[in-house]
Amino acid sequence: MIGENPWRLGFVPPGWGEVPVGALMAFAGTLGPPNPETASPPWQASSPPGDEAGHVTENLEAWGWMLCDGRELSTQQYPELFAVLGHIYGGSGGSFCIPDYRGSFWRGVDAGASVDPDIGERTAAPGGTQEGVGSQQPCALQTHEHTYITAPTTASPAGDDTVAAVSGSNAWTGTPTSDQKSPPGVVLVSDHETRPSNIYVNYIIKFTMGLRSVGW
Repeated sequence: MIGENPWRLGFVPPGWGEVPVGALMAFAGTLGPPNPETASPPWQASSPPGDEAGHVTENLEAWGWMLCDGRELSTQQYPELFAVLGHIYGGSGGSFCIPDYRGSFWRGVDAGASVDPDIGERTAAPGGTQEGVGSQQPCALQTHEHTYITAPTTASPAGDDTVAAVSGSNAWTGTPTSDQKSPPGVVLVSDHETRPSNIYVNYIIKFTMGLRSVGW
């Protein structure tokens, strides 16, 4: 019942220092198939078939953590996590979804700080708000310009049928170019995204405290 003391419903209060349900963490280990395997699109192994070394999904979930892959869960089987997430990330009735952070970076909610100037371009999570947790923002590159050297142009004849050349000068272009001070090939250009140097990790979420019933 909403408003009821949760400890009167048969739960033991967590001790100081316990990680709360819904907490997120980066995990450096390799994961095997999730349980339940209801992510969409389906989970794909990051290790060669038959290579089970480092596949610690079962242990990970025994410790109360699971991969943030957007899978659908039962509200009855995962009541603690549902109490935290509700239907923010999708689902309805007796099912709900966890966040899907595969291939994504995190950004703190602006919460009135006016640090995110493009809040209006965010897309709300299925059960959330445009300015709330779970909302997404597409890739973007801040408006900018680059210099380049224009090709030499010819001037009118200077006499005796000779043509004077006009030297090149700086101009502006919107096309990304490599820094002239960098060796060729150091500055990479992608046709698909703007990104910093990065390393893959698995984002995981705490789904239970392992609380036990005291039979009240």
